Amino acid sequence: MRLATPDEAALRRTTDLTRGRIRLVEHDWPDNVTTQAEHRESAHICFLAHGALEERRARSSVWRVAPNIRISPAGDGHGCCYGNVGGRCLVIEPLASIGAGDRVPAPSEPTIFQDERIISLADRVYAEMRTDSPRSVSGLVIESIALELLAQSARWEKRRADRHPPSWLAHLQECLASDLTIVPELTTLALIAGVHRVHVARAFRDHLGCTVGDYVRRLRVRRACELLTTTMRPLSEVAMQAGFFDQSHMTRVLKRFLGVTPATLRREYSS
Repeated sequence: MRLATPDEAALRRTTDLTRGRIRLVEHDWPDNVTTQAEHRESAHICFLAHGALEERRARSSVWRVAPNIRISPAGDGHGCCYGNVGGRCLVIEPLASIGAGDRVPAPSEPTIFQDERIISLADRVYAEMRTDSPRSVSGLVIESIALELLAQSARWEKRRADRHPPSWLAHLQECLASDLTIVPELTTLALIAGVHRVHVARAFRDHLGCTVGDYVRRLRVRRACELLTTTMRPLSEVAMQAGFFDQSHMTRVLKRFLGVTPATLRREYSS
């Protein structure tokens, strides 16, 4: 894994243009490279269209796998560590001149979305950018969609803040994390919580932003990453402790979610 230089960052910027009052910046990064941390002055959208990366902040890190959207408030500083498939991303940034009295809607902290409706909006921006022509209305379309993306994220965060998670949700999270080898049925989780299974499914979607199955996958991937990067346990043992059926199962899931194999991930962190 190597650190990209400022000159390389400029070379990897394959698009930098303004349509309407929206700036669009596309980067195309090769495999096994880490970008230097940067801070953007305004709220912005990062659409990961291809590949996988690890976003590293001062106190946390998170893996993202395409297609994926992260919406950030102004000042969100982070570096990106790309896996062995590289990555292509589009930053969609409203300009400061978007309106003297306008407040661009944005979450209070970086928020990652994998909702199909939100991703389809970002994909539409990408398509409009690529088919743009001097007399087209793409600028208007792009600006409208970009503001809608920011508004969607702000509404999602407000709904989550206004509706406090039910007390039983934390208990279910603890149950799922306590033994990753067991995946209880939704009916079982509902019995534990004392509510209907529809309420369980809705609570995970509203407050955690994913289905119950997706949540379990995330727990397994996170646990596998922890063991791979902090221990030298055999891959078969890591797979078992992270809840996978076997080593090949873990390899398939990590390759799909992170863009790297378990062996590659361990090698990158140990180098």
